Amino acid sequence: MSDVRDESDHPGSPDDRRPAIRPSTAAGSRGDTSRGAEAPRPQRPQVAVTPMRAPVDDRRPRVIDLGIVVWVFTLVALAATAALVALDQGAARSELRRSLASDNPTTAPRDIANTVDIAMVAAGGVCVIVLLLVIYGSIRLRERVIGGRGTLTTMGVITVVGSIAFWTVLSPARDVLNPAVTFLPFVVAVLAAVATGLMFTGDVTRWLKAAPTR
Repeated sequence: MSDVRDESDHPGSPDDRRPAIRPSTAAGSRGDTSRGAEAPRPQRPQVAVTPMRAPVDDRRPRVIDLGIVVWVFTLVALAATAALVALDQGAARSELRRSLASDNPTTAPRDIANTVDIAMVAAGGVCVIVLLLVIYGSIRLRERVIGGRGTLTTMGVITVVGSIAFWTVLSPARDVLNPAVTFLPFVVAVLAAVATGLMFTGDVTRWLKAAPTR
């Protein structure tokens, strides 16, 4: 019984062959971990955001001012045409009545006279409407409102069609009117078409689309 020894006390036992954990090594491991946590982060890459379309200058394009100037000349030519017709409207009405009577012999003279009067009043009314709405549309367009261009476009179409129709209606009375009336309606039509076309250039369209919401 006395010869039996505890194996844990034997120098060659497996417990004696286990590597001992040194406190300094464990502390060093924790130190390495803390140094790794405190390591500086890599710098973030610089990100540049490139707009999908080029920025639009807020300044009003010069072509708008040019178009409005052309509209001014259009209105001056339109007013000159109306004034020249008004100066000789008595002779013009007589010639128009005579022409209508010869083309429509069965129509009563009173009806013919009324037709001529209505045509002359309507022409004058259209001139006034075009004048007022062109001024209104020009102001709205300069304020960067896209509806102003729509107004000017509508007036441009009416002016072109109305000028040619006016020239056709007055054809029987050209001999008694000022010679300028024979070509002024075409000048008005051409100027109105040019003024309207200038409002649809690329610079104007981009400037209007980039306008702030009102």
